[in-house]
Amino acid sequence: MSNAFGQAIELRATRNFKRRSAFAATGALLAAAAAAAVPFQAAHAAPAGDDACVLQELPMPEDRYFSLVTAMSGDGDVIAYRVYPPQLDGQERATYLYEDGEAVEVPLPGTEQTLSGVNSDGVAVGDAWVDGLLVPYVFRDGELWELGVEGGGTTTGVNEDGDIVGYSDQEYPQPVAWRDGSLKAETLPLPKGAVSGVASSIDEDGTIVGTYHTEDGFSRPYVWHPDGTAEELPMPEGADPADLFLTASDIADGWVGGNMRSAGLETGVRWNLEDGTVEVIDVPFVLAINEEGTVAGQVEPRAVFQEEDGKVVELPGLVDPADNWFGDYATEIDDDGELIAGQVYAGQDADDVHILKAVVWTCD
Repeated sequence: MSNAFGQAIELRATRNFKRRSAFAATGALLAAAAAAAVPFQAAHAAPAGDDACVLQELPMPEDRYFSLVTAMSGDGDVIAYRVYPPQLDGQERATYLYEDGEAVEVPLPGTEQTLSGVNSDGVAVGDAWVDGLLVPYVFRDGELWELGVEGGGTTTGVNEDGDIVGYSDQEYPQPVAWRDGSLKAETLPLPKGAVSGVASSIDEDGTIVGTYHTEDGFSRPYVWHPDGTAEELPMPEGADPADLFLTASDIADGWVGGNMRSAGLETGVRWNLEDGTVEVIDVPFVLAINEEGTVAGQVEPRAVFQEEDGKVVELPGLVDPADNWFGDYATEIDDDGELIAGQVYAGQDADDVHILKAVVWTCD
């Protein structure tokens, strides 16, 4: 599955197609990752209400205390996350893959390192700033390989076949894909009137979703089909095209999750590609979707997911919601909806810097 958190945060905060992604990602040709076997820490929060979802923190080195989940495989077996140095000194991150009770550090070079997608085989993609260039990478079979894209770029997701999507890092970014094991990017076509765009997520059959941007700054969701055709996703009924920012950020088995802002209202949106339907949902900030159409995200300030019957379930955090000014985020959800990952607010440090903790929620 892709990491929609950085994309959605930026689109939510800026509404400007010229802004670069807030989550730049991962490093240059390296040979091997150093493994550090670290078990989950003990759960720090009780289930929320009648819904038995238990929170656990992901492993953290002793000298660091700030972390974010950045991706998870669809089956939930592999989780990518990054941790920050004390007081956020510098811009170096440490990136990890968590699998089978062990955290494996992926030693990415440069700064602002992130793993933005991972599959069940442990193939991870991401990028980092190296010598002033945003360089995309794929980590597979213990090695890190640079992905070619003109002018640099970033990855956003990878499927089980190892096909990768992302976008070029230019004044007007273009959606790209690396398919069939190729290390060279192919640019995905955009519709007439689009000046830039991003590919956000790729499904198991090769369907790609993303967002394009018009010259006047509006955002529209777009889908590239495996047969080479492409089309704009439908807008919700009653939405005003003249005042509409609509994005698609994640796809799983034909279900697409995204977000909409119209007339000052922000809300989550869900599409079913097979049925050709679109609906506004009760989670106002959608960050992930699974193959059952269950979405995960935030109802400020709580991390939440919305069940098949429409019920929105709040997930436990580490602080009282009344004291949670930053907010908790559910950024990933596995195929059966029993494992959710994200980050929660954990208070302030001695220098009054907010602390986030990468966590998983296991739900009955």
